Amino acid sequence: MNGAEAMSSSEEPYNCVLVRYGEITLKGGAVRRRLEERLKETIIYKLRSKGVSFSEVKLTPGRIIIRTEEPVKVAEISAKVFGVVSTSPAIEVTNSIDKIRRTAVTLAKLVIGEGESFAVRARRVKIYPISSKDIERIVGADILNELRGLNVRVDLTKPDKVIYVEVRARRALIYDKVVPGVGGLPAGSSGRVVALISGGIDSPVATWLMMRRGCEPILLHLDLGGFINPKVREKVGNVVRALKDWYPLPSMTYVEVPYEPLLKALIERGPVKYTCVLCRRGMLKVARLVAEKFNAKGIVTGESLGQVASQTLENIHAISRGIGIPVFRPLIAMDKEEIVALARRIGTYDITSTPALRCRASPVSRGLYVTTRADPSKIDEIWEKLRLEDVVVDCFRRLRVVEVRG
Repeated sequence: MNGAEAMSSSEEPYNCVLVRYGEITLKGGAVRRRLEERLKETIIYKLRSKGVSFSEVKLTPGRIIIRTEEPVKVAEISAKVFGVVSTSPAIEVTNSIDKIRRTAVTLAKLVIGEGESFAVRARRVKIYPISSKDIERIVGADILNELRGLNVRVDLTKPDKVIYVEVRARRALIYDKVVPGVGGLPAGSSGRVVALISGGIDSPVATWLMMRRGCEPILLHLDLGGFINPKVREKVGNVVRALKDWYPLPSMTYVEVPYEPLLKALIERGPVKYTCVLCRRGMLKVARLVAEKFNAKGIVTGESLGQVASQTLENIHAISRGIGIPVFRPLIAMDKEEIVALARRIGTYDITSTPALRCRASPVSRGLYVTTRADPSKIDEIWEKLRLEDVVVDCFRRLRVVEVRG
């Protein structure tokens, strides 16, 4: 018997992992091949970085097959790779109907309990001589006959357990679990963006969503110095490490820029109620310079419309004017509950959910209010009058770059 067909006597008989991808299949020709290869490479990197063993990662039409002695673990790790729709620990055998029947019965005996209902779901390549419906009928009858003493029954609508059969040109895969993946596009396949990271709940989620669309993030933190609690830098460091765990490439770039000089200029010379709007415009200006340095094509922020005073539609308009590069706001239409749910899913919520550490330059910290309807022309006028562009350039010149590995 071929080694790939050997059945374990344990309760985990799988000998490989079936990886499914979806959106990539809609691409054509060279683009599809490039994305498939990138997905394969990132899966290999992720598995190696987690220290799990595998003997082969093979591209087949519309699928990736991973041969491994740790199929359950590999399926869970691979499901967290961007571009993967779902994974399944599976038993790979030859595609003879007799072999499929025996293997499916063996798996059914391990996973279907007394009194449970089940169904068989099959799909096959067009050249296979037996239809999917006939495979389901034949295999289902075998399972029902073999487990008749356990009072099992067939339920095609809402079964307790499902035995899946996927027949390919020369091989077949039988499995019972489907691990949901994160979807999206393979890491680094869509180009670079500069992602502003503050240490709050929102910005890591926004960055993760752009990573999911294949973007390589240049993580940018603007250090507020004495205007913020020093614990923020520790939080940001933990956020960066959490995001790196999702990024299946050797390194991720982290940039830190001292931003205290711009805040001092605003405190000393600027109108108090415009402080937050001018500050956020300055952040985008710094991010644009960082984008130019790293050849990034956009800026990512964690802004959500109306969540705080500086994120009204009018203020976002005033902040964004004259930046000269696209500003992506993937959270713009989400409410806080949706953002928190995503933060929990990606593992950044516990890092960022500690009480907010208010910036001491904020008008609220000084007992005043933040404007919610800034006039873009007024912001332009103040920006020029205070010569803040020079301050932004001075901040940028003192940037610190770190390559985060692991």
